[in-house]
Amino acid sequence: MIQVLLAASLFMQTIAGPGPGPKTSGPEPLNKTGVLRLVNEIRSKGCQCGDTWYGPAAPLLWNDQLEAAAQSHSDDMFTRKYFAHRSPEGKNAGFRIEQAGYKWMSYGENIGMGYRDEAEVVNAWKGSPSHCKNLMNANFKEMGVARNGQYWTQTFGKK
Repeated sequence: MIQVLLAASLFMQTIAGPGPGPKTSGPEPLNKTGVLRLVNEIRSKGCQCGDTWYGPAAPLLWNDQLEAAAQSHSDDMFTRKYFAHRSPEGKNAGFRIEQAGYKWMSYGENIGMGYRDEAEVVNAWKGSPSHCKNLMNANFKEMGVARNGQYWTQTFGKK
């Protein structure tokens, strides 16, 4: 069952392309409460993700381990100037999440580049069918988000 969930979760990983706004550099403060509120507002109402309607889903909880995994990926993309779910060595979100100490049964990841703030990046993820599916995945129970400069990472998990 874990492999099926992992395969489905990995299938949902995609990239939100460059967004509007200036390119910044270096670690950026994040409004954790604000980004969690934005995501949970979408989940509470349900959402049209491409051709598929997803009904309301339970709110996510913030998880510091998922935030740490997200931060490590945003930092790595910023430092080494790449934009992908897999590191140049092939390490994926599942590896990063485990390295942060989170023992997952399923996970997902959204990344984005070039967005100025939490509202812009969440709106972009909502507008991308595969990112939206991660936002609305009722299997996920927790999330963390981090950014470094223009590189945003959102990780989802279920223990």
